[in-house]
Amino acid sequence: MDTDASKKPAPHSAEELSATNSAKDSRRTIVAASAGNFAEWYDWGVYGVVATMIAQRFFPAGNSALALVGAYAIFAIAYLTRPFGTVLFGHIADSFGRTKALSLTIVLTCGATALIGFIPTYASIGVAAPLLLLLCRLIQSLGTGGEHATAIAFVYEHGPRGGKAKAVGMLSALTLAGLLSGTLLATGLSAVLPADAWSSWGWRMLFWLSLPMGLIGLYVRRNTQDSEEFRQLQRSRSEKATLRTSPVLEAIRTSWRKILLFVAFLGTWSIVSAIVTSYLATFLKQNHALSQAQAYAANTTSSATAVVFVLLFAPFVDRLGLRRATVVACLFVAAAVVPGFLLAGTNPAGAFLGAVLLGAAKGILAVPSLLAVSQIFPARFRVSAGGLSYNVAASGLGGTAPIVAIALNETFGSSLAFASYIVLAALVTVVIMLTAGRRWTAA
Repeated sequence: MDTDASKKPAPHSAEELSATNSAKDSRRTIVAASAGNFAEWYDWGVYGVVATMIAQRFFPAGNSALALVGAYAIFAIAYLTRPFGTVLFGHIADSFGRTKALSLTIVLTCGATALIGFIPTYASIGVAAPLLLLLCRLIQSLGTGGEHATAIAFVYEHGPRGGKAKAVGMLSALTLAGLLSGTLLATGLSAVLPADAWSSWGWRMLFWLSLPMGLIGLYVRRNTQDSEEFRQLQRSRSEKATLRTSPVLEAIRTSWRKILLFVAFLGTWSIVSAIVTSYLATFLKQNHALSQAQAYAANTTSSATAVVFVLLFAPFVDRLGLRRATVVACLFVAAAVVPGFLLAGTNPAGAFLGAVLLGAAKGILAVPSLLAVSQIFPARFRVSAGGLSYNVAASGLGGTAPIVAIALNETFGSSLAFASYIVLAALVTVVIMLTAGRRWTAA
């Protein structure tokens, strides 16, 4: 006798159960993964917006240009701990679970960010001020080194087949929303507070806010679990093999050529990300045709545009495939950065249009670049290999990008110099994807 129960049997396999709860799990996964990334990019955005304030407060007075270079030098040096963070937290993520690594990284990232707001000025403690700033940034970057790649892998593994780019895109959008929040808060506080209050303690509030962000993120992450793909991998491993094998060493031993090439592949994303995140605010404030409020507003517009274009382009990445989507994104970057910087250096209307172009370039490039971090490496060392590649590129090319921008533009007297540097990087990524990238993915 047929009944409704016989026609609609309850799911029994792990795959069926996963499909039944996929929508709910996907939302929870994205929120949990985004928590630390939101705080990380919030700090990146805040640091870029208040870089001139940091230069004034933590470096000797008398040479503002040298102080600004010092602030960005600390920004660059701090990237050096990112690969070490990958080794440490990549091992934890690949061996013991993504959620365990994510709970640790958010504590380091948010804790170190909050401490920046408590550092006394150079006038109070002398050279200890920039040294303490560097220490906080090194700790923050150590956590970031394991944070981003683990979060991407976490979302990628939970994402549905045919919709993984969309899932990574949601993570990227929420992550970039952290940057947007930082710039919005900086813009709002600097406009509302009296100049003396803003310069003495107002800017510090931006860093203090990362503490409650971290606590909320830690709570959310401790109430999530690893994907079925990773749990199956864990079940297939013997306890002895898990303890003996280092995912980082296995990745280097078996895939070192791919890792080196992937570092070069990620160069465009590393440069564009760092420039739009941290250098653009300074570039806009150096445009004498803009008021400080207009410079902040244009920078905020760039961040908002990046979020919008991440969400718009992510579904197309699923349809186009990683290889074709990367080529489209890099060609757009190559076409947009020159007019973007030229416009950003003109009148207010041009500055906003230039900021939109640069934000769109970042948004379109984000999804295929970050999807590749997880897609081209196997689950057993996905975080270690993808994270190592990502953070070496971020350290060598992203961390130095603001200094390179200042140096090239000062040397040649034009923003075209650095824009050309980005165009060259984009073309290199296109060549890599059209050649070696064919072996990484079928589409």
